Amino acid sequence: MEDYRNHVIEALQMLATVRNIIFTRIVNIASAGELKEILSVFEEGDSYVFDMDQFENSSDANIIKLMELCKKIENTFESIQNINAVKDEEISLSACDNEK
Repeated sequence: MEDYRNHVIEALQMLATVRNIIFTRIVNIASAGELKEILSVFEEGDSYVFDMDQFENSSDANIIKLMELCKKIENTFESIQNINAVKDEEISLSACDNEK
């Protein structure tokens, strides 16, 4: 049963990774499109943390589709995590183990 749980945790880690990759693509698309003028005021080396809420009112069809996918991944992640009573710490610890 432990092997099964480990595979579930690995699946959760993969979902989190994929969601982060997709969100990065959303930011990149917005940076080259809708947010291009706004982001032009930033200088090289500046940092800014984006979150999903900032893209909720996007009119870009690509961003809208990718946002839907991110939300679906998040819902699936939470559901699997809850069904299997996986704690956040287990996911983080396992991710560290996989990096070794």
